Amino acid sequence: MTKIMAPRFEVGEKFYDAAFYDLYKKLDYPDPWIEEGRNYSQNDSYSMMHPTWLHETIPATPDVSIYELLEKTIEKYPDEIAVIFFDKKTTYKELDTLIGKYAALLKTLGVKKGDAVAAILPNSLQHIVAFYGAAKIGAAHTPVNVMYQADEIAYQLKDSNVKTLVMLDLLYGKVKDLHDEKTIENVILTNLKDFAAKDATVSETIKPLFNIPKQKIPGTIDMLDGIKDLTPLEESYKSSPKQDIVLLLYTAGTTGSPKGVEVTHFNAVYNSISHTHAFRNWDHEVNFSIMPMFHTAGYYLHFLPVFYQGGTVIPIPMFDLKDAFRIIEMYRVNVIFAPPTLYIALLSQKALLENHDMSSLKFTIACGAPVPYVVQKGWKEITGIKLLSGWGMTETNSGGIMSIPEIKERSESIGVPVLSEVKIIDDKGNIVPRNQEGEIVYRGLQLARGYLNKREQTKESFLPDGWFRTGDRGFVDNEDFVHFVDRIKDLIIASGYNLAPTEVENVIYQVPGVAEVAVIGIPDTYRGETVKAAVVLTPDAKGKVTQADIIEYCRKHLATFKIPKVVEIRDSLPKSAVGKILRRKLREEL
Repeated sequence: MTKIMAPRFEVGEKFYDAAFYDLYKKLDYPDPWIEEGRNYSQNDSYSMMHPTWLHETIPATPDVSIYELLEKTIEKYPDEIAVIFFDKKTTYKELDTLIGKYAALLKTLGVKKGDAVAAILPNSLQHIVAFYGAAKIGAAHTPVNVMYQADEIAYQLKDSNVKTLVMLDLLYGKVKDLHDEKTIENVILTNLKDFAAKDATVSETIKPLFNIPKQKIPGTIDMLDGIKDLTPLEESYKSSPKQDIVLLLYTAGTTGSPKGVEVTHFNAVYNSISHTHAFRNWDHEVNFSIMPMFHTAGYYLHFLPVFYQGGTVIPIPMFDLKDAFRIIEMYRVNVIFAPPTLYIALLSQKALLENHDMSSLKFTIACGAPVPYVVQKGWKEITGIKLLSGWGMTETNSGGIMSIPEIKERSESIGVPVLSEVKIIDDKGNIVPRNQEGEIVYRGLQLARGYLNKREQTKESFLPDGWFRTGDRGFVDNEDFVHFVDRIKDLIIASGYNLAPTEVENVIYQVPGVAEVAVIGIPDTYRGETVKAAVVLTPDAKGKVTQADIIEYCRKHLATFKIPKVVEIRDSLPKSAVGKILRRKLREEL
């Protein structure tokens, strides 16, 4: 077994050994970037991955499109199960046929290389086919949040100049005006039942949508009818992987309009490969795909790396607790990437946990938000599996910093840069010493190209020397682990002190009966800001745990200036589409 390299803080120049240079030379990592990192002292807040921290050797990135990468898997595993959707199993060979037919349909509609094709679809086989079908002909796939309303949809479609889109038939009313006025020329409709097993088990959560009859709408194309008689398109377009856009992923944007992040074929291929070899400690991945496919994690933590290795994806269009346990047990799911709220929900159902076999799980990681320690502890106690943390952004194409299970992991950190670099800078852009907080800046080959139609915002965030400004606050410790403190915009300044909401939240999560918590700053005439905690209790704690109980617990575990002055008990907290608790929505309520 290869000896794992010690942290750079300990070994200094020995960190940059032959194995290090062999790996990054193979990846064509820029020499000036490596030399810049090497010039930082051992005491500086800088971290870069060593090859001995990986589970498997990373191969060179092939000069192919993301669809051509899938073709290699299809050739190798034609009869393996690629997708299980509403209990219907689809092999790689069958998936290839569907993609080829859909690509042919797009061509007949006049879609060509460089065009953008939108998808308003939940996690589904249809969404996977739509992504690869566009990729096969050189078009860019731009997924739209299924919860968006007409104005939000119109902004994204116009910004990306979409003329063709595929969507659920039940959502057609949201684009009808755009279609009528010819802003959208082609609308392809599909129903949830189109690719489901005839005897599918349908959860109570999604049943109302699943049972809506299939609609025939004049002037639109039914996806199944449209591809039925077409011959699958055989030849893929010839790509320039580092220049051609395969995905336009729109960030939610805390201020201003959403930004379309330009993701190249190289980004998609590079991360498919790195996300596999860095973490894989299983033979055949069966992936519970809950992160939505209008979010970066829906691609890079689910089907892109899974298809690269010939595994199985189970797209989850809408989360249902009971059905989640059924799926994990029935299909022997072994990998889950999900927000902390999913694990909190699973842990809340102790009877279901005890009555279902969860032994297939090999790797569980929480993403999208920091994981409270009490959740990590509870998950390990009940399942026997560690719940690790990770960090990523749309711009970094998801898993930019992650714990490497069994090799380089630390539960209280977000991990180490995955074949990339992190440094921590102060307000003037200078690197700070280890263990000192500052802004996390990130650099690596997986970084997206920039923002569509937003040159100035691209220049502000994507710096000329390759670094990307994340807007997150954190630090690097002596073991090269990166720690997330909070979004810089979320920091509370109380009596002159910078206070991270996450720190207070982690304490409140330890109060028995607390299910969810969000901490924000509220105006205070004396302190500038003071601390407010919004808390959701477990069903059995309602009426028993009080605001005073929570404040008293915090008084025993936090400095005075960190103790919430206001605690609000609520029935729910505002969340994003990926289950991330939205503090900004709480602030807006004020």
